[in-house]
Amino acid sequence: MYVLKGEGFETVNSLRYNLKPGTFSLVMPYQIHKIDYSEENPLSIFVGAIAFEELLSPNSIFYKIGELLLSYDEKVLPYYYFEGEEKQKMDYLFKEAWQLIKQNDVWSEIILRAKVVEIIACFDKSRNKNLQKTCEKSAGSSLAEKYPKESVSLSVDYWQLVYFVHKNYNQNIDLKVLSKEFHLSPSYISQLFKKLVGCNFHTFLNEVRIQHACSLLVSTDKPVTDIALEVGFDSYSTFARVFHKQKGMSALEFRKRYAMV
Repeated sequence: MYVLKGEGFETVNSLRYNLKPGTFSLVMPYQIHKIDYSEENPLSIFVGAIAFEELLSPNSIFYKIGELLLSYDEKVLPYYYFEGEEKQKMDYLFKEAWQLIKQNDVWSEIILRAKVVEIIACFDKSRNKNLQKTCEKSAGSSLAEKYPKESVSLSVDYWQLVYFVHKNYNQNIDLKVLSKEFHLSPSYISQLFKKLVGCNFHTFLNEVRIQHACSLLVSTDKPVTDIALEVGFDSYSTFARVFHKQKGMSALEFRKRYAMV
């Protein structure tokens, strides 16, 4: 996401930071994400998305990006404030990307994918330079004070856990299934989910299931009971409880409010 105008705040997992013109932020797949802004100074932003599969597929142009972006530790911030000439360059890159989108032809689509790679490369290089400067200014003791919590580096391979749930959310999966599939202990997998997406495994699984349920509710006329089973819940009562907890309304109310006409 890149901010053109306005001000606000963004929260990714538990990290909250300012949004202002020139802010570039990156949210990993399924991370808890929230944006706040005022009506007096609304945000105008460019938003782009790369499919999870693209980041993890060796045949994708975005695979190398996935290796870089999905393997950082907690010290690497998910945002960067572009200013001066850097901001002018980023403004130009996004405007070029927008023009390519509007052209809507095969070659423009190919060039657009390359443009997205260039945009993310500029962002990643800039925030890494900024981190390096911060580290150089900080002595060993002061750096420890800046990052008092234990910093855990996460390999891109661990995102395969999230991807597994992404692909198999409607199956009967739990920590034991993941433990057998990835040869990791259930307790360690639980810790990894907390660090990767900001919540535990069961909460994450329910969120994915409810997301798919919402899509089916607004785009089909399937009975709610069938949808509950289709997205992986073993009973309608469990689905109804989880749905109301997440959405603040029943599935039927959600359908009436958001169903496509």
